[in-house]
Amino acid sequence: MGDRFRHIQHVFRVGVVLGVGLVAFLIARAAAIPSDFGVLGFYRAGALDDNRALPIVHAGRTACLECHDGTYDPPESENEASAKALATMVPLDPARDNKHFRLNCEACHGPLQKHVADDDKELPVPKVASARLCLNCHGKVSGRPKFQPQVVPAAHANDVGQMKDGCVGCHKPHWPKTLRRQATPSSDD
Repeated sequence: MGDRFRHIQHVFRVGVVLGVGLVAFLIARAAAIPSDFGVLGFYRAGALDDNRALPIVHAGRTACLECHDGTYDPPESENEASAKALATMVPLDPARDNKHFRLNCEACHGPLQKHVADDDKELPVPKVASARLCLNCHGKVSGRPKFQPQVVPAAHANDVGQMKDGCVGCHKPHWPKTLRRQATPSSDD
């Protein structure tokens, strides 16, 4: 019977090594994890104060609608001045005419807090002219729903020809289904 427990020393050594490792882990964990972690959820509670201290860069849709409610870029005009005048006078039904109305303005135009805070409005709203921006949502991805308009950029560019302005060369961002007509006359105009 004495032979039966003669190797117990090996088991005891392994137990001591595992115990020392566990104690070292618990000490390192206590030193690395902030004391306020887990107080309000699975995050550091002080992160809320850190986020509040950051400067506000997004104004939100409500701030945009104070000046731009129901009006967007009109169809292009021959005269640039009249086109700008129409931009504030053409009322649209956002649900019908602007499929991008569901998006926050800043999703495409970027942070606009400085524009909203500028009383003289000398800081313009950035224009959307990057095909890469449009392709973030409209580039062909197999996991996107079928109702989401998608294009394969290379194939679409070949269909319409290379445009120097990217997507906005043909599509108006506020009226995305509207294609800008080329100078060729057609029977449905």
